[in-house]
Amino acid sequence: MNKVYDNLVSSAINSIIIEDNVVKVVYNSNKDKEYTFTCSNTEEFVEKLSEELIDVELNNGKGSVGRFLHQQIKNNVLVETK
Repeated sequence: MNKVYDNLVSSAINSIIIEDNVVKVVYNSNKDKEYTFTCSNTEEFVEKLSEELIDVELNNGKGSVGRFLHQQIKNNVLVETK
């Protein structure tokens, strides 16, 4: 599974790239640095991310892509690789 999310309605997140079980995130604060995470269930992650993106679009930005990603990291859905 390969997906690219850019042009996001987010003050924190510039882009999200999903390649197989790897999720790469670029933050607006440093567009030159890419953070890489492993994800054991990318299909479920993509489904939840899509729901969050729709929420943000439909609710005029009341959802938060940054908060969603932070929660996924906190819940160990995304595990940063070094």
